[in-house]
Amino acid sequence: MGIGQRIQKLGFKRWYERTLIEGHAYLVTSFLGLIMAFSGIEVMGADNGSLVVGVLLGLGGSAIAMFGMPRYLRMLALAQTLGGRAHCPRCKVYAAFNVLASGPAEAPENGRPAESGPVWLRVRCRKCANEWRM
Repeated sequence: MGIGQRIQKLGFKRWYERTLIEGHAYLVTSFLGLIMAFSGIEVMGADNGSLVVGVLLGLGGSAIAMFGMPRYLRMLALAQTLGGRAHCPRCKVYAAFNVLASGPAEAPENGRPAESGPVWLRVRCRKCANEWRM
């Protein structure tokens, strides 16, 4: 399900809240991965028998942290970008709109749509029926 469909189904405020909660869950997971990686480094130095366990902990924790942090930053940037554009330009009401159309933004380098990058939304205000692009 695309972002436009999720916003239309849940409403913007609920989508925004859930995106921030999910993003911060990735942040916490990244920090736990870092703790796991540092624990692995600590275990490696203990004695010779725990070298394999320490390396596995270190690599696993590093992989978790490297996966979670970029995901957190992308989700936060998306929520912040759309949240800043959720005011109707005419009547200034916040997050009271219906999504008419949505799609991925075009990447300026090659002119093709970005797969996980920014998106655009065509919306209509519920209060004054003004249409704008987010």
